[in-house]
Amino acid sequence: MAIAYGEKRTIVKAEGTGSAVEAAAGIAIAVLAIIGLSRGTTGSLTSIATIILGAAMFVFGATMATEYSKVVEAVGEGAIGASEFGAGISVEIMTGGTAIVLGILGLIGVGRAVLIPAAVITVGAGLILSAGSFQRLNNLRMQVSGLADFAQALSRAAVTSALTSQVLAGLAAIVLGILALSVPGSSGSLMQVGLIVLGVALAMSGTALTGRVLRLFSPGTPTA
Repeated sequence: MAIAYGEKRTIVKAEGTGSAVEAAAGIAIAVLAIIGLSRGTTGSLTSIATIILGAAMFVFGATMATEYSKVVEAVGEGAIGASEFGAGISVEIMTGGTAIVLGILGLIGVGRAVLIPAAVITVGAGLILSAGSFQRLNNLRMQVSGLADFAQALSRAAVTSALTSQVLAGLAAIVLGILALSVPGSSGSLMQVGLIVLGVALAMSGTALTGRVLRLFSPGTPTA
């Protein structure tokens, strides 16, 4: 069953907006963390980067929730298991909110050396846990989009590649966050590197997803 063009445009707009925000936030996070690393300090820049990281996760999770509601509207409530997709979307929103709170506490000087690594670990875990849900949501959207088979295959390949990088970055962030908590002498540099890894992962993922949307959902895209 194909979604009408107007409905596809709504879904694409939601995803494209979330991906663009994710990409821009990822670049900002990486830049702030690199500046902090070059200065050898874990001051306010680190906390600000953490707040941006949390906001990006929160916005992207909210965007995915919006897109999910549009897919449900297109295919019917009974065709989709709400818990299957809702879990991954909720993870992004929850981890994003947690990172924002931890970043704000670090910004006002409350246990920054502990809270920022904890935020890095939390977001890393969130990236891993949400990857499967996003992949399933993308597959469902492709099935009901009315796109030609080759376009669906390209879309799945692009998203799979982006999500693989996301999972690897999440694992690296968890390791770096744990090391930052375990090795106090290197805590500052390790948490900065963790933020850089997460920032680059968000930028790459957002850029890949936005580019895929613009290519495959343009008005001239052939449909089945």
